[in-house]
Amino acid sequence: AAAKQRISFRQGDACRLLDEVESLGGAFDGVLLANLLCRLPEPLAMPWLGGFTDPVTGTKLRSKDALLREMEARGFAKVHEEQVPLIIREHERKYQYIVSEATAWRRL
Repeated sequence: AAAKQRISFRQGDACRLLDEVESLGGAFDGVLLANLLCRLPEPLAMPWLGGFTDPVTGTKLRSKDALLREMEARGFAKVHEEQVPLIIREHERKYQYIVSEATAWRRL
């Protein structure tokens, strides 16, 4: 019962996540961004992704290996990675079958 009181699910504009985090006092244990990046009009404009730049050249990171290095440098460890199949219902007779890549990170 105590854990239930600490859990909050929210939905909103992915490109305005920092506003949401600030409204929570900047404290959170986890963030789920599900099936999201390919659907954003400008994925690198998302505040959480826009911060991943090469510290030497200042270029945006575009590979999983570079993202891993940056996350580790910021005190995170990848704890899980998997391909997650899902079906998206567009309307009554049209569905999409896709496979999303999911990763989970823990702050050290």
